[in-house]
Amino acid sequence: MERLKALIGKKEDRVDFVSYLITILLTNKELYSDEILFRDAVEEIYRTLRSEVMDNGRKDLVEAYEKAVLLRAIVSGSIESPDKLLLEIKKGLTRWE
Repeated sequence: MERLKALIGKKEDRVDFVSYLITILLTNKELYSDEILFRDAVEEIYRTLRSEVMDNGRKDLVEAYEKAVLLRAIVSGSIESPDKLLLEIKKGLTRWE
């Protein structure tokens, strides 16, 4: 993450940082080619939005957080198809049946 912060070179509030980070990801193909750096950026987006929603009660960021959860899953390779994801969710619910 320090490499990302150095690349960006800005210190702003956490949500502004995430917004700027996403802009950098969308415009700088170098980050896409560096898989570790890209995964690190996605993890930072996820953690920051999670913290803002869960810890700070930022309900206005819930939709962005939900999308960050999906992005994180896609980048980690755990989402192969909607059917498989639905089955995985169902497996996690078996204790409630």
